[in-house]
Amino acid sequence: MIIGKLENALKMAMLLQSRGKMKGYELAQELDVTERQILKYKNALEEAGIMIDSKQGAHGGYTLLGSNLLGLKIDKNEIFTLEMIKEQLIYNNDMNKDEFINILDKLKVLVNSNSDSNDHMDYFTIQPKSNIDTQKQKKIYKDIIYAYITKRKIKMNYYSLASGEKERIVHPYGMFNYKGDIYMVAYCENRENFADFKICRISQHEVLDEKYNINSSFSWSEYSKNCMGIYKDGEFEVVLKIKYPFSIIIKEKIWVDNQKIIENKDKSIIFKATMKGYSEIKSWILSMGADVEVIEPEKLREDIISEVEKIKNLY
Repeated sequence: MIIGKLENALKMAMLLQSRGKMKGYELAQELDVTERQILKYKNALEEAGIMIDSKQGAHGGYTLLGSNLLGLKIDKNEIFTLEMIKEQLIYNNDMNKDEFINILDKLKVLVNSNSDSNDHMDYFTIQPKSNIDTQKQKKIYKDIIYAYITKRKIKMNYYSLASGEKERIVHPYGMFNYKGDIYMVAYCENRENFADFKICRISQHEVLDEKYNINSSFSWSEYSKNCMGIYKDGEFEVVLKIKYPFSIIIKEKIWVDNQKIIENKDKSIIFKATMKGYSEIKSWILSMGADVEVIEPEKLREDIISEVEKIKNLY
């Protein structure tokens, strides 16, 4: 469950604990969501061990079963894990960091956890921070969620590195985080295909009254299958010979699910995989410098040689 939904689910449980029975529309008004979303929060809470009774009719509504929220059964080790996530969100300047800190503070009350104690190790992350207008991104983020829930199209001005800024009509299907940035996956009416849209590149947007139907053939697993990153240009067999010490670094990660690694006596490895994302794979190989050799495909080998020549001429 994404951070915003988790916070709202916990707020719903706290509202029921403090006020007793509440109607679905009352909860929806308090949380600024649809009544349909309230049912999803109920199901999510029950999966976490917080049971909620619901009855229809004039005297019906939602009621929290039990006297408190300790059914969450969260221990201090789990709080420490959340503390690490919090530090990463703060360092990354993530647009949801304040909401996550608010959630964590509430959870720590439940287990009487003090984050200032000295019984856990400090944690920090080293990577570039997001340089975004947090409030603007939150507005876009929430509108995308609303558009998805209500199945409404979004009209937006989007800046693409390939074609510059253009107006697009899209159908939201979901969001994901990649290298600290939030992307929306949507069907683009202009391209007549699915695409990833970095939400910080949306300059203007409007949720339209016009609705769209979900394409039942869309599959998240197929959409991202064998992808090196966000790029999906082409799919091909890659064979690399990687020298030590990069061989150790490459072995420590699963780059694509189908990868195969053969270890050599000189500590080098042969890396084999079916991969998508030609431009990102090129960048990945170049980042290893002289410690990697492209065996296959021949086109990739030639393109790497050409890129090295360009770099050589530049310097």
